[in-house]
Amino acid sequence: MEEKIIGSLNGVAWYGIISIGIFVSFFAGMLIWAFSKKAGYLDKMGNLPLDSGEAEAKEKSNAEKL
Repeated sequence: MEEKIIGSLNGVAWYGIISIGIFVSFFAGMLIWAFSKKAGYLDKMGNLPLDSGEAEAKEKSNAEKL
């Protein structure tokens, strides 16, 4: 049934081409973004879930000393 409905629509092939184009563009953009980041930034973001707020506590205590 779905084949008859989809087959009767004209220009449906363009939806597939456009969707793959959007996917490839997004994937390529994310690759460029990921490889353009510096290692220090990636390490900082990678350790963020494991940090448990220790860095924030140190920054607050240093700010209070000033």
